[in-house]
Amino acid sequence: MSADDRERARSRFVEQFAMVLNDAGMQRMPARVFAYVLASDADSHTATQLADGLQVSPAAISGAVRPLMDMGVLVRERVPGERSDHYRVYSDDVWSTLIERQDPMFRHIDVLLTSGLGVLAPGAGRRRVRETREFYRFMYTQMDTLSARWRAHRAEVTASPEPVRAASGE
Repeated sequence: MSADDRERARSRFVEQFAMVLNDAGMQRMPARVFAYVLASDADSHTATQLADGLQVSPAAISGAVRPLMDMGVLVRERVPGERSDHYRVYSDDVWSTLIERQDPMFRHIDVLLTSGLGVLAPGAGRRRVRETREFYRFMYTQMDTLSARWRAHRAEVTASPEPVRAASGE
């Protein structure tokens, strides 16, 4: 596969993955930026590099990086001697970072659902809200275990060299 073919294939992958992220609730442009940065071999990108790579305006990048930084998946840095900001994936283990940053949301949901249970009369609605609270409490108790299992699995799969793939991209 030529370098141009590989670049086109990577661009297609970025757009496909961004679409999946968009379908899962991430805004379209942040999804594209995140997919691009994730799939790139570069350690960091300027806004201009992101705009060129995604064939969009620098203004689109400016609006896209903020929610990614708020989510904790991208970080903005300055390189000594340069005037441009550089953006990179927050950590090599961005997925553990995402899981760990859900803690405040789980606590907030628990408080909200518990408050709702205090005002709802017995009935189907109260039962559903109670079940929802118990679901979130269960998920919250599993987060530490899930993170630890992920880190162990990640260490296992990254310790061995990546297998050589066929030219078809398998």
